[in-house]
Amino acid sequence: MIKFCRITLIFLLVVAFALATGCANEPEPAQESVVVVTPETTEVPVETKDSEIEEKPELVWSHKHENNIHSVAATGETVAIGEYKVTYIHHLSDGSLMNVLIHEHAVEDTEFSADGTVLGAGQGYYGVLLSELTDNTEPQTVGSGHNSRLAFSPDGLYIATGNRDGVVWIWELGGLTQTDALENPDVANKAVTNRWLLAIDYHPSGKLLAATHIDGTIYIWDIEKKEVIRSLQYGADVTANNTFRFSPNGSEMAYAVMDSGEHLIRLLTVDDGEVIRDIVVPERVMNLNFSPDGRLLAVASRQATTIWDVASGELIYTLNQTITPPDNTPIALTFTPDGGHLAVARWDGTIELWRLPGAEPIAPPPVDMRMPPPLPGDVLFDTGSAELKQEAFVELEVLAEELYANFTKATITFVGHTDSRGDAQSNLQLSMDRAQAIKDWFQSWADKKGYSEWVLLVDGKGETELKVPDVDVESNFLNDAGALNRRVEIEIEP
Repeated sequence: MIKFCRITLIFLLVVAFALATGCANEPEPAQESVVVVTPETTEVPVETKDSEIEEKPELVWSHKHENNIHSVAATGETVAIGEYKVTYIHHLSDGSLMNVLIHEHAVEDTEFSADGTVLGAGQGYYGVLLSELTDNTEPQTVGSGHNSRLAFSPDGLYIATGNRDGVVWIWELGGLTQTDALENPDVANKAVTNRWLLAIDYHPSGKLLAATHIDGTIYIWDIEKKEVIRSLQYGADVTANNTFRFSPNGSEMAYAVMDSGEHLIRLLTVDDGEVIRDIVVPERVMNLNFSPDGRLLAVASRQATTIWDVASGELIYTLNQTITPPDNTPIALTFTPDGGHLAVARWDGTIELWRLPGAEPIAPPPVDMRMPPPLPGDVLFDTGSAELKQEAFVELEVLAEELYANFTKATITFVGHTDSRGDAQSNLQLSMDRAQAIKDWFQSWADKKGYSEWVLLVDGKGETELKVPDVDVESNFLNDAGALNRRVEIEIEP
């Protein structure tokens, strides 16, 4: 027995030695993916791969308006788009419509003031219309005579306008008095006759101003000296607006240019005009803009919306868009103030918001439950009906729970509103019927829960209290504005 055990032990030692010497000449096996597990882990462990997953910009929301878009501007929590005789203002967080401005003339350019309280709308031959967004004061017009291009100074004290005559007019915002006029020197010398001004851009210092003209020239002005300190040639083939920008830190500038048949974005230093690099872009450039920190440059062209790294000139992202030029070509874009989102306007009336990888979602406006948001009529009811849709019940259930969590005892009045279509009496009755339908649902819900300290009332206003105008100056009904007017508001008295 002892002899047998010794033989077995010797055999095992020989096998082990053979395996060890054999494996010594074998390549090491590839390292397996690591699974990280900690004592606190409560979820299924996630494998960490050696190669990173490539992240791409994400479409947050998209909304299509009825007419072609000409311009886009963003500030704070809102984005404004200018189209034919209408400016729409959307919440950046979810794209919901918050305001509608009606103009007598087509909107060609749109800009917010530095503090976001004033919206400028360029209206072709009819000047720039300035609308105060914080109150209901009447809009004011600056610079008639085809002053449809505009830019607000970084300090918020001035606005520059211009277009047809090639002159940049500078106005003091406080009293709308003209303070300066920067005249195209080649026009003054009669070297060119095509004077049209396509775009204006202030330098972050407020001391310089760039004026892009349709003849293919960009003039960089020293405003105080009223002197052109540099002129750039971009080529008459580049005819889109806003194809020049100063970087936010003021050290660089970028503009679209045609060179040897290629479409380029040329980056230069502001101080000496030295070319930093050329970036080849797909097709004709329609618009470009720096991110607020100056690290990225977004470019809208006929075939794509691309985002570039300014320091290296490398392409970082191409938005996942389906583009069929010229119908839905990207024509205007702007970064949001947080730098993590890009608003893109398309020629067909579509406005999109894209979130860049790593960016935090834009927070929606805070909700005061003493004045909850109106219930959207189109979500709750079919057109012309006061019968609740089946899908409305989920939304009403959530709202009822929130209201009761804040107000166990209250008088709640449901007030119905309609748009301006149809006759006034029918609209009044429809608004009352819809408010009654909401009230009946809430009463049934409260009874089932055993909540007896709510007093529920109804009222109807018909079309008498429109939230926004829903007809333009030519009496065309605006569907998006009408949808905002069809609502049931909630008034609460604790």
